[in-house]
Amino acid sequence: MNGEYERHKTLWDYVSDCYEGSERVKYGPNALDYLPMSSLERDELYLRGAPFEESRYSFRRRIASYENFFRPVVDDVVGLMQRNPATVRFGVTSDEESAREVRDLRDWGNRFNDGLPGLKARLNFAQILFGRYGMLLDVVANENGLDPKFCIVEYPAQKILDGMVEETPISQFGALRWALLDESTRRFNAASKEWIAVRRLRLLALDARERYYAAVFEGADADARWRAFDIERPSGENVVYPSFKGRTLDFIPFTVCNASDLGIDRWSTPPYLDVARLAVENYVVDSWYKMGLYQHATPTLAVCNAARESNDVRLGGVVWPRGSGSNPVSVSILETNGAGLAELRKAKTELKETLRYTSVRDLIDGAGANSSGDALRVRTTSGTVAVATIDRTGARAIEEQLCFASRWSGASVDETCRRISYRPDVSYVGAEFEMSAVVDLLKTNGETRTLSNRNAYAFLEKAAPGVLPSFEDNEEQKKEDERYGQVEIERE
Repeated sequence: MNGEYERHKTLWDYVSDCYEGSERVKYGPNALDYLPMSSLERDELYLRGAPFEESRYSFRRRIASYENFFRPVVDDVVGLMQRNPATVRFGVTSDEESAREVRDLRDWGNRFNDGLPGLKARLNFAQILFGRYGMLLDVVANENGLDPKFCIVEYPAQKILDGMVEETPISQFGALRWALLDESTRRFNAASKEWIAVRRLRLLALDARERYYAAVFEGADADARWRAFDIERPSGENVVYPSFKGRTLDFIPFTVCNASDLGIDRWSTPPYLDVARLAVENYVVDSWYKMGLYQHATPTLAVCNAARESNDVRLGGVVWPRGSGSNPVSVSILETNGAGLAELRKAKTELKETLRYTSVRDLIDGAGANSSGDALRVRTTSGTVAVATIDRTGARAIEEQLCFASRWSGASVDETCRRISYRPDVSYVGAEFEMSAVVDLLKTNGETRTLSNRNAYAFLEKAAPGVLPSFEDNEEQKKEDERYGQVEIERE
């Protein structure tokens, strides 16, 4: 297994648990990593054999609160990236230039049948949470093997196990030589009425003749069969050369999208990992703060040099001890001064203050990702540029999948490059215009004619969002005004 995969898998599990929330952080399989035991708690459990549920550690974990301010940060950033629809083009003058099967990807073309908007939302979510996502262009047909269609199959970061790229690729589309994917699943056994785990690996590769094929290894010996498999000289019933209307490929139609670049050999740390770590650190501090509150709120009654007459001692009552020996009886209350609690409370506050430099919510003026108008005027400071870069990278990945479909449908490389385009609208990063600057720009353009009417109108739309009609409607209204003015002149 790729060493980078093993290292990043730990980070993916970490951010996944933090996003899911309290149940995973406090009681999941990695709970002891998120809330470590102190040496005294460890001695109580492992040296003295105390029952876990009755231990001090178990009590501290129960009363601690995991405040999930990581999930809103992820959701807000992803929501911001979906605010403006992307622009997709399938032809230079008309979308009809591309095959129908290619254009169909715009409206469905995945197992969720929600088209490119749905694909972009899931891709952006994976980029923000994990920093990695995979997409495979596949071909599906009806039950008779007819009416083939393109389908983009999606793979989470954890399912992309390994792969290799060529330094000098043969094809103009991608340098991927092979990729190993985990498709393990659970199947229902109708006889036993049980769900059974099935190990399944899929290899995407080029053979010695530079032809794209897929091989599936399923069952308990799947890993052993994969290790014994000859990638360049594939053989066996599990090997298939995918084709679309008789066409095969000389490249692998698989795209790995990271946070800021593409490629199976490129790796991204989860972009908001620091926020997840802050949430866990806050959880640890809160556990000690709550434990301190509990201990501070229940002071200990200390009785010295006295015989114990009754076990029934209640708070709020009076203790009348009987002395034993010549030393005088001494009764006192043991309690802390609370200075440590103040420091813990300060630590919690400082941890949350750190979010100011990380959370996109502070960049959106507290408006939330679904706000509109002036409420969503994002400042061009820390965070927004990174979000736009991630968004553009995701768009490049989707565009690559559309280009794969165009090539597989029969278009040449040159035709594909001219026809296919997928561009995100990252105007949410905030390009503010003052009206005086717009007036000066239009005045200068009237003298120099540097910008076309359409481009000049785009500046007006940017300066007054949601106020002006479309360029075409505005042109029609201008013509109406001209006709109306001519009629008034004729009347006079």
